Amino acid sequence: MDLEHLTKHQIVLLTLLVSFVTSIATGIVTVSLMSQAPMSVTRTINQIVERTVETVVPQSQNAAVVQKTLVVKDDDLAAQSIANVQKSIIRITAKGGEQLLARGVIINKNGTALSDAAALVGAEEFDAILSDGTRVPVVVAQRSATSSVIVVDVAVGTSTAWAPAMFADNSKLRLGQSVIRIGGRGVDAVATGVIATLPTNAQNAAATIEASVQSITPGSVLITLFGEVVGITTTASLLESPGSYAIAKQPTASN
Repeated sequence: MDLEHLTKHQIVLLTLLVSFVTSIATGIVTVSLMSQAPMSVTRTINQIVERTVETVVPQSQNAAVVQKTLVVKDDDLAAQSIANVQKSIIRITAKGGEQLLARGVIINKNGTALSDAAALVGAEEFDAILSDGTRVPVVVAQRSATSSVIVVDVAVGTSTAWAPAMFADNSKLRLGQSVIRIGGRGVDAVATGVIATLPTNAQNAAATIEASVQSITPGSVLITLFGEVVGITTTASLLESPGSYAIAKQPTASN
């Protein structure tokens, strides 16, 4: 076949044929490369979160609902969640002191926070450093003989440098679910991992959850990719393993 004497119709058909063959070859190569890629690469690709956002658009007297699909990568979601939870995290020191005793997390708009009970012994009053560096008083509100988690009241006052954290629904946690640890003695240090074991009874005051990410700083916080608090590091949980965290939940009068 002489390519120089092809008609316009034949040129169009030839172009379509070449495009079709090229697309098939590209698909075969892509599948082959994906099957040989490391697990970390395929896991990152597969862990893209799709969310559907409903936007109400007024149209005369009726409102139309427009659905948009947003593709959010794990890295972006984790970074945003960390930034949000950082506003809830406090660093607790002795009153007037500088050395860190434990970290903690504020859980409601009244300034109630959770921390490691064993790290806050010998006194009832401490200082807390908020996310913007502001130092405020802390008073022990509740100690429990059955729980390694202590409840404290943070005098947040009129400061706007904080926000309460949200709790994860323990019944919806799954093995292998991605989690993030926020800890560190000085500045916030983060690491990621997955849930390794689930508690058999999350209602137990001494219940713990184990993750593949470890922490040695009392009061370090374990959160989901959506910024929900799962647990905190306590002296008692560290006796089990560096990856063990006390289940975080709303305090009650019996705790």
